[in-house]
Amino acid sequence: MKRLIIKTFFTILAPVVVFTFVMLMCPDNLSKLTLEANVGLAYERLDSLKDVNKVVIISGSNGSFGIESKMLEDSLHLPVVNTSTHAGIGVRMQFEMYKDFLKRGDIVIFCPEYGSGDWRLYGESTLYRVLSTHLPKAYLKLSFRQWCSTFKYVGIHFWDAMDHRHYRYPFEGPYSSSSINRYGDIEYPREHQEVLNPSVVYFSNTMDEEATSYIKYVHDFAKSKGLILVYLPPALIESGYQSQESQLCSLEQFMKDNNIPLQASPGRYAFPDTLFYDTPYHLTMYGAHLRTLKMLEDVKRVLAEKKDKDE
Repeated sequence: MKRLIIKTFFTILAPVVVFTFVMLMCPDNLSKLTLEANVGLAYERLDSLKDVNKVVIISGSNGSFGIESKMLEDSLHLPVVNTSTHAGIGVRMQFEMYKDFLKRGDIVIFCPEYGSGDWRLYGESTLYRVLSTHLPKAYLKLSFRQWCSTFKYVGIHFWDAMDHRHYRYPFEGPYSSSSINRYGDIEYPREHQEVLNPSVVYFSNTMDEEATSYIKYVHDFAKSKGLILVYLPPALIESGYQSQESQLCSLEQFMKDNNIPLQASPGRYAFPDTLFYDTPYHLTMYGAHLRTLKMLEDVKRVLAEKKDKDE
């Protein structure tokens, strides 16, 4: 019986495992030319700053298109690393990729996009595209549950990588890797365009249990490591906020019920539609400036409260 099981594994399962590994490890040439390159750049910068205190921004693309890190650095007098890239990586991996570089006293600004369901927490095909292309070692960070949730996207990543294998030359625009500045922000002139799906936030009335557990984990991890966690809402187009205000208020209530400080109400980071570039989360240059001013106010308030508490 034992020999039969071993034989079955090597004749059926082993080839499947090998083929899956080959599909996973295919880099996507198009991804190399886009803002997704910030995953590797952020990893390298955090590695160089692992022994000093810093400000680390963890988010999806609302952080890439919505923060002026130089303003934060000049005001807080700490180096800033904006790790933001793409919500499709999933909230879990946005944090897991970089948490080993965080040290006591670091300020972590955590502002993931809204959403619920496995795809929001664990990611989708973007996860495999980004990791295979920019940070293969991060595959070791995936949990068993995350593998189960995202395995269906392996084939999609492989065929996309094959389709993009002829991309060789950089392109221009805010989504290009050339638009990433030294902090990780998208620094490319952009004005308001027609926003895609301005009233859609993709957020249900309740948070699923796994997402709830992970938010608690981030909070507890920060507390155990002596990090200063500043959990802020993402920047959101005003019409989208108005259409789902009750759902977003339920998120705020969830945070309060679980003793997790949400450092601002969702409405504070709802900005006029004209300040958004092309999606409900991507701000124009001026919108990013205004958002950073509010973010600075909130971060400084958290630091002041911590100082008073310590004294």
